[in-house]
Amino acid sequence: MRDEANDLQQVLERPGETELPLSSKYLWQLIYYGIPAMAVISIVMTEVKARSENTILIEIGDRFILNNELSIPTVLSFLLMVMAAQLAVLTYFVCQKNKRSALNLNWLLAAAALVAMAFDEVAQLHERVPAPVFREYFLDHGWIFAGLMLLGALAIFCIPFMLSLPRYLAKQLFTAFAIFFFGAIVLEGIGGFYATRAGKDAFYYFMTTLEESAELVGITYLNVVLIEYVSKLRLVLRFEEAPGRKPW
Repeated sequence: MRDEANDLQQVLERPGETELPLSSKYLWQLIYYGIPAMAVISIVMTEVKARSENTILIEIGDRFILNNELSIPTVLSFLLMVMAAQLAVLTYFVCQKNKRSALNLNWLLAAAALVAMAFDEVAQLHERVPAPVFREYFLDHGWIFAGLMLLGALAIFCIPFMLSLPRYLAKQLFTAFAIFFFGAIVLEGIGGFYATRAGKDAFYYFMTTLEESAELVGITYLNVVLIEYVSKLRLVLRFEEAPGRKPW
């Protein structure tokens, strides 16, 4: 303990600042290597779970299957959504400091939406939404119709905000959300339709792997976009003690 205290004191007395750069490098590696690897492991574990009666193997498999609620990929998706929400809040403050505009509030709305999505990722509330139409075709995936209506309304609402952004940034943000919602709505809709008509066989689980992989790629790429945009804004965070307060 004494050595740790001495090390901390040396850091505090050291002149200058300690830089901890936040780079998009590792997020790119996650997109190129990590997510494909998780998809392959998920398919293998799905097959292991289907063929095994060993409860330990089944439990281990469940932790790596992309479509399972209590899996490692689900936790990763949750963390990436929370990270993107934090980056959106930081972007709001930087943009507001550089140029005050009511449109900057869209960054905070995006952060709130990402937090809601992160909560839903672990709570799976969307799967409890009944199908308003075509219930006989999308019995367990009826939420996609409500999702489409909500997504359409949000897209129309965000048009002025997207037009106010630099063209490259608007294109990148659109690409990130397009990849995510292609998995969350289109691929899940196809998988839900197939499951209703043919059951949950190997092809269905392959579709769920594609769906979850697309969502992970989309939310990871969104973090890449936000990190690289904030870096262009020359954001530097400095943590300071509250004035007049003493440590416990």
